[in-house]
Amino acid sequence: MPHLWVQHCVSGARFGGKVREAEFRDWLLNKGYAAHSVDSDISRMRRVEAAMPDYDLPDRDLDSAFERDELEGVLAALRGSIDALPEKTPPEALVPRSNNYDERLRKALRCTELYRDFCREADGAAPGDAERVRRYALDRYIRPARTQGRPHVDIPVREVNEALDLKNHYKNICQALAGPKMQALAGVPAPARPEKIDSPFTIFRFELGGFDRRMLERLRRMFEQKYPDFRDFTESAGYGSAEDDYKRALIARTDELLTEYRDADDAALGAALLDLISGRGGLRSNLLDWRVAKLVADIRSSVPGVMEEAAGSLARDEDGIAAVAGFAERMWPYLNEKVPGSRPFAESRTIPTMVRAMVDPLQIIGIRSTPTDNAAKMLLGRPAFALQPLTASELEGVVGLARRIFDIMKDEWRWKPRDLWDVQGFFWETCQKRLAPDENRAVLDDEMDTDMDSPTNLILYGPPGTGKTYATAREAVRLCGESVPDDREELMALYRSLAQKGRIEFVTFHQNFSYEDFVEGLRPTTGDSEDDGDASAGFSLQAQDGIFKQIADVAASNRGKVIDNGPRSIDRSRKVFKMSLGRSRSSADDIIYQDALRDGYVVLGWGGDVDWSDRRYDEWEAIKERWRQDHPEASGNDPNMSQMYTFRINMEVGSLVIVSDGNRKFRAIGEVTGPYQFVPGPNGEYNHRRSVRWLWHSDESLPRERVYSKELSQVSVYQMNSRYVNWDGLEQTVTTGGDDAATSGTPEGHVLIIDEINRANISKVFGELITLIETDKRLGMPNALTVRLPYSKTLFGVPANLHIIGTMNTADRSIALLDTALRRRFTFREIAPEPELLADAAARCGIALPAILGTINDRIEYLIDCEHRIGHAFFMDCATRADVDAVMRDKIIPLLEEFFFEDWGRIRAVLGHGFIGERTLKAPPGFDGLERKSWFVRMPFADDAYERLISPSGEDDAITVEPEAQPA
Repeated sequence: MPHLWVQHCVSGARFGGKVREAEFRDWLLNKGYAAHSVDSDISRMRRVEAAMPDYDLPDRDLDSAFERDELEGVLAALRGSIDALPEKTPPEALVPRSNNYDERLRKALRCTELYRDFCREADGAAPGDAERVRRYALDRYIRPARTQGRPHVDIPVREVNEALDLKNHYKNICQALAGPKMQALAGVPAPARPEKIDSPFTIFRFELGGFDRRMLERLRRMFEQKYPDFRDFTESAGYGSAEDDYKRALIARTDELLTEYRDADDAALGAALLDLISGRGGLRSNLLDWRVAKLVADIRSSVPGVMEEAAGSLARDEDGIAAVAGFAERMWPYLNEKVPGSRPFAESRTIPTMVRAMVDPLQIIGIRSTPTDNAAKMLLGRPAFALQPLTASELEGVVGLARRIFDIMKDEWRWKPRDLWDVQGFFWETCQKRLAPDENRAVLDDEMDTDMDSPTNLILYGPPGTGKTYATAREAVRLCGESVPDDREELMALYRSLAQKGRIEFVTFHQNFSYEDFVEGLRPTTGDSEDDGDASAGFSLQAQDGIFKQIADVAASNRGKVIDNGPRSIDRSRKVFKMSLGRSRSSADDIIYQDALRDGYVVLGWGGDVDWSDRRYDEWEAIKERWRQDHPEASGNDPNMSQMYTFRINMEVGSLVIVSDGNRKFRAIGEVTGPYQFVPGPNGEYNHRRSVRWLWHSDESLPRERVYSKELSQVSVYQMNSRYVNWDGLEQTVTTGGDDAATSGTPEGHVLIIDEINRANISKVFGELITLIETDKRLGMPNALTVRLPYSKTLFGVPANLHIIGTMNTADRSIALLDTALRRRFTFREIAPEPELLADAAARCGIALPAILGTINDRIEYLIDCEHRIGHAFFMDCATRADVDAVMRDKIIPLLEEFFFEDWGRIRAVLGHGFIGERTLKAPPGFDGLERKSWFVRMPFADDAYERLISPSGEDDAITVEPEAQPA
């Protein structure tokens, strides 16, 4: 939500004139609506206006209706459409064919009511003043500060008012400066709260990007490790030969060319400079990679003189930043023509900055997109570039960052930098890949990591195929406190390891999922006595934990990693035994367990009062023979013999013992440190011991799934099958130490992932947890709460180190329809389609996948909404056209069938004739009827199907139907 003072600014007068979409968008954003929701509301507003003639309303747009006090008539018409359902469907201009007219009409009604409220709040000054304020602030304050490398800038409202002669409309100026449109225009976060609001003394402070000095020091260490002989930029043979010597030669040659071509025209100078940076000027140059160099050559060949003249003008212009941006804008049509479908944004940055940086190395930095963008993300926490040709604002930001680093190199590191090429070389050597931000944290022994101290409730939402699974894995690993690898395979391996350790759990919601599945419920069970002969007959109902309570208990038991001198890694060749120490839930036998913990041993009740320590009992037959002396009727399955054999012979020094708590939980883990001992116990019971070193124990038992994938048996002691032992979970449990061990004091993060969180009845599934999951209601937080659970009657709270990530597919259900209580307690993050990520796949396939996906999604959004777009993940692994065809046929077209309810006319409107064909069906003989259309998926697709899909000139309707086409 925005600050209250921002909302206050918005509630004042607007800048007058007719209300426009941009102002409505700003108003919604300042009211706290998410950007994706605002986009949908703008789209609905357009549809309402498009449908106004269908309702026979006198006005043709909402602004006119409001000015004539007729907006209530529009609202009444929409309410009437809702009341008329299902007998009468609404106009198609308002709601395209749907199986849920009611929902869509109510959304349109809500949007129109919001627009009415916006209109009622708005009044004021002349149109365009808001844009003037924003542009003035950007040009007068933000751009100069950014170019100077300053961390922030202050903008006094009084100065803006006087400079623009806004007649003391201070509230309006505040609205313009505080709104998200200013943030988007300047690429800045929301300003800090001013001390005074809506007055001539109001001053807005904009942060120009937090600078991560710790990360910069990491990059410095990387650089120095790569070049051990480096002292400064004037003394480093290794760095010089690898990265710097050729640049110095190019700079020197550029100075010569500027002198030689002083009297020549721009085209002649530009040609010489382009040859130089492309490696065709007689000197070595690595400034352009071979693809960009070839692109430059192709353009120069196809349109001789154009790029040359632009490059010469770029070199001679007095304003370097404006000149670079002008070159990018001027050459963009030629770049785009030569690289169809791939959107050569990187080339628009590299070519002009390399030319200008040769001419003016103290003021402009040569840009290679990947390392420069990585540097900005690591050091400033934001990307350097948007998906667009290079702009002056973007270049100012990069130059500002470079100058800041230049000053640090010069004044603090004493590296003697000569110009911004030294910063460019530093970026190139250290920023080819982004370092994980988690590795950059330095948490002192006595302080908690504040990010991990605050529980996270997050929902990742988006259309199908946008990479929500990958994003969820990244977020889960991060919340567990681990460094997040950039490599996908490494990330998923780490994710699976954390899941094995019990720190990440995954569950999928569905319509039948219940509270009993999620928290706890009664389940039928047989008797839990662990004396073999006394298991109770029949069944009883006992409370059994659901997945949420299980991971909550595991997280609550984690007190950080244990601090001691003993090894905590587990030798996975060891034998592992399950043991019972007294009967589960028997208070009379609890003393057996407590004594064993205190004195460091495990004890067995079977075996009678016989001392089995003599070496003659090293064999099974000897044990059987001795027991039958006193009990001749005993069978071979008698636990006094079989379990004594396990305890006396099979168990070894070094074996691990897991102490059970019933059949579903465990409460201690120990390592056997000594041989069998006969120590008579009270009342002649529990006479047989082995000494152990307790590795972990807790009063709060943990689910057995954490260490063993099979149900525990009621047998008092037996060897567990190593194939079903969860070694990762076992080791994870041991590293936390339990109740008595000294630990780091920082609980490790645990994550519950709820897939398809929108598919279940949230109120039914969460129950009282809907309150307990709130950040401030977690255990250990200021307003911590516990509740008594209905079945087990135990007190329960949610630990602060348990994070919850939900995922939802917006094509199934809009987030607007989510349970209101859930929406208040979760942060929502959109995972939107990113066509630009398909550049590599496009290069492999030879198909303009980014443009194709972008076109498909634009058409879907026009016909339905943005929540039904197609994700990029469907195409990520495509290597050939056949792969793309398979994705289109098997994934995309079936999705469109579902989205459009098999309206093939709309499907063809999205994909075009190259994918969907049509033929005319005549009425059968003897029937009078109109001709009808039959639609089919082409087999195969047309050769130029993809080119025609993205063609700006539109489709050619004269498509013949291939005879082999198959009906859809």
